[in-house]
Amino acid sequence: MKHFLVFMTLLTVTISFAQKGTVSGTITDKDMNNEPLPFANVMIKGTSIGTTTSEKGTYSLQVDPGNYTLVLSFLGYQTVEIPITIKSGQTVTINRALTSGEGVMLQDVVVATSVRRNTEVALMTEMKEAKQVVSAISAEQMSKGTDGNAAEAVQRVPGVTIVDGKFVMIRGLSERYNNVLINNSIAPSTEVDKRTFSFDLIPTDAIDKIVIYKTASADKPGDFSGGVISITTSENSAEFTKLGFSLGYRANTTFEDYFQSEGSETDFLGFDLTYRALPRGFPSKTQINDLPGVNAAASQRLKNNFNPNRSSAMFDNGIGFSLGRNIKFENGMKLTTVSALSYSEGYQYYQRRFTRYTSLNEGETRPPVWFDYRDDTYKKENRITVLSNWIWKINSNNTLKFKNLFNQIGENETILRNGSNFLQRGEDLFKNYLLGYKARSIYIGQFEGEHKLNSTNKIDWTIGGNYIFESEPDLRRFRTIQPADSPNAPFEMIDPASSNLFDTGRYFGFLSEYSLNNSFNYTHTIERIKNDEEIGSIVLKTGYLTDYRQRNFDARYFSYLLPGYVVENRNELKQLPLTEIFNSVNVNPNNGWVFNEGTRAIDSYDSSNFLLAGYAFAEVPVYKFNFTGGLRVEHNILKLNSSNETEPIAIENPVTSVLPSLNVTYNLSERSILRLAYAKTVNRPEFREIAPFVFYDFENEAGRRGSENLKTAAIDNLDFRYEFYPTKGETMSLGAFYKKFKNPIENVTEITTEQPQFKYANADNAFSYGLELELRKSFKEVSSIPFIQRLSTNINASYIVSEVDLGSDVTSQAQKRELQGQSPYIINAALGYEDEKGFGVNVIYNRFGNRIFSVGDNIFPTIYELSRDNIDLTFSKKIQKTTFKIGIQDLLNAKYQFFEDSNRDEKIEKRIDNPTSVFRRGTLFTFNVTYSF
Repeated sequence: MKHFLVFMTLLTVTISFAQKGTVSGTITDKDMNNEPLPFANVMIKGTSIGTTTSEKGTYSLQVDPGNYTLVLSFLGYQTVEIPITIKSGQTVTINRALTSGEGVMLQDVVVATSVRRNTEVALMTEMKEAKQVVSAISAEQMSKGTDGNAAEAVQRVPGVTIVDGKFVMIRGLSERYNNVLINNSIAPSTEVDKRTFSFDLIPTDAIDKIVIYKTASADKPGDFSGGVISITTSENSAEFTKLGFSLGYRANTTFEDYFQSEGSETDFLGFDLTYRALPRGFPSKTQINDLPGVNAAASQRLKNNFNPNRSSAMFDNGIGFSLGRNIKFENGMKLTTVSALSYSEGYQYYQRRFTRYTSLNEGETRPPVWFDYRDDTYKKENRITVLSNWIWKINSNNTLKFKNLFNQIGENETILRNGSNFLQRGEDLFKNYLLGYKARSIYIGQFEGEHKLNSTNKIDWTIGGNYIFESEPDLRRFRTIQPADSPNAPFEMIDPASSNLFDTGRYFGFLSEYSLNNSFNYTHTIERIKNDEEIGSIVLKTGYLTDYRQRNFDARYFSYLLPGYVVENRNELKQLPLTEIFNSVNVNPNNGWVFNEGTRAIDSYDSSNFLLAGYAFAEVPVYKFNFTGGLRVEHNILKLNSSNETEPIAIENPVTSVLPSLNVTYNLSERSILRLAYAKTVNRPEFREIAPFVFYDFENEAGRRGSENLKTAAIDNLDFRYEFYPTKGETMSLGAFYKKFKNPIENVTEITTEQPQFKYANADNAFSYGLELELRKSFKEVSSIPFIQRLSTNINASYIVSEVDLGSDVTSQAQKRELQGQSPYIINAALGYEDEKGFGVNVIYNRFGNRIFSVGDNIFPTIYELSRDNIDLTFSKKIQKTTFKIGIQDLLNAKYQFFEDSNRDEKIEKRIDNPTSVFRRGTLFTFNVTYSF
């Protein structure tokens, strides 16, 4: 009822504008063949009435009858004042062609700078002019907080939550329901086993804006339901040279003990040179397992590297250099470039309590504990980021853009696990180890062109290329045990019966993927004039998209086994120190450990995906309505080639999808808009999801298999939103959405052994609906007190309900439940202060509701991630050419808590249900200095 009353009040206020007069028009650039000039300021002098021009250079203001002065201005432009007379119910049209040069008349403007599109005001205008339901965050807004990458920044957008610190969920839908565009080019998938993009790869310094399209249109990819996330990297056209340094102190990590096994001399650059990698010409599985001499020799070619070394974690640190240059040529051409190079190193330690329970039996208030561990986790990341963007403005009608982003990331991880597995070994004490390193090289590039053929026709195109190489060399996992009745006895290595991934295991994984995409769009504008007044142009648009991805994945794994004939010194071999146990002396085919390979044919695969799409699109304004609709047709061919133990596996899934969409906008007034949208979209399976074999899921310690019969999911999307723009840079919106899914792809549990196993399968159907509220407000006009005038706030919240029906055939879990990963509510709030002397303070708050982390079954209960409060605080001060920033990230250091639903009532009560994983990451204090030359 409260939302309804607010809506009706705002509607009444906007209707009152009908008795006013209107001043409208178009601002163009005379020197650029009258090209529209967007984001120019239009104000009524002496009042707070104002707006900015749209992307098409248009503006419109509703004003009470009377005599006024219309003021046209922009940063770096000469201010223009024009006397006007407004009459009730009438429209005054003021069009101006602005020009540069000396000695201009009053109606002319001197162009001094390029239009900035990465500010909050510019982004508000873009959201207002958009024909879809859009949310966004600008570079200006990101600069006010502690966010260091796109993942941290995008969670400030309404309806967005982050999983694992890098994957984006929109409106409660998992990352598989999103599509990502980087500079209008389809982004690569950065993970091995699912289609998703790791948003922590892009630093905020490299971003101009992030725009999330929550409704579909024919000119955007149709494989989504949560949102299309469009990231535009830096296009700053100002001349600048900057050098920055940063230091970070993390509570409970910095200057504390840090453990890591021996690494490569190039680890600090984010890659392993040769230390951990399989040597060239390493023997095959058959040679290793069947030839004793080759077996021992192969083991000796790998480093004896099983003992983590102790050191101290130093400050997180980083350095960055960036510059922007403009080159103007005598023939009028202009070349703009933005380049940046940054390096960072960060440490992280936390202790996690990791617990699993058996079933809750009748009469019990708590289930018996299966195992109870303390995981000491040590992580270190080294990252190099290179950005190089070039924009060549040939003339007013032709622009070329060449953008490049490269990341080299090295991640070292050590887990030292201590505790008991009561189900397996009673009170015996386990000490388990994980020693791992992962290196990733990621290149994302685009070549774009924009060409204005004449006043009514233009084309734009994009050629994109992506490349990913991921290496996980020598992931070592092994377990040791000490009898409970012998606390002084040495820990003994658990020797497996056969080669596997978790006992005396060494795993080597390699993934390479490249993708090429090309899009082309043609736009035709039909100008309409009635009584010498422009009444709104019809826009027709058509184009195509092609995208090809090729992925190769290879893995090999080995274990050290003790053959049955080794009897005399068997216990002594298992009790040797970690520095000696697998050295060249103790690995031999006679009386020692035997090196054995367990790799199967299905541990490698080749796959490809080809997408061809075409569309037709029209935008038709009618009175206060704007109808935008179109049809998109996508043909997708997904292929995968692998083999099992007996035969090759070849899968080919061609699917054609017809995707209509309609967006309707009704302009209640110059400041308020109603939007209604419908679209049909799809969600396609990913490479691993169609592979009909079991592979090991490291994160969840479970098996996971795909299904070659997996279908493409179809989604009907319906959106309604009211938007109100009180003044420049401010907005209030209230929206509702509903989604209906047919054949959604879900994780379904299979009961195979005492460990859980999951498979990908199509559920029968699902639905999701919710409300979204956003408010961006400046306090400048609220009070005459200077302190209050300098405040601004950004608040957004979402309420979401979902349900998936797995169908009557499901046997091991509930037929109906919430969508995995969906939070019932999301709250983001920010309060900022900024004065005229360059001092600023920003407080940012985030909270999400309890959400399903892993889906349970008849044996393993569902595990929920509990809500937590997160507060970030930033202080900044600019002194001449130097900017200082102090940040406090995760001020409350609230617990990360994962609880199982022990009594299976689909809610978590701490007095009844039980924790499975609990830890704190520690508050991070940062200090940044940036100097502008």
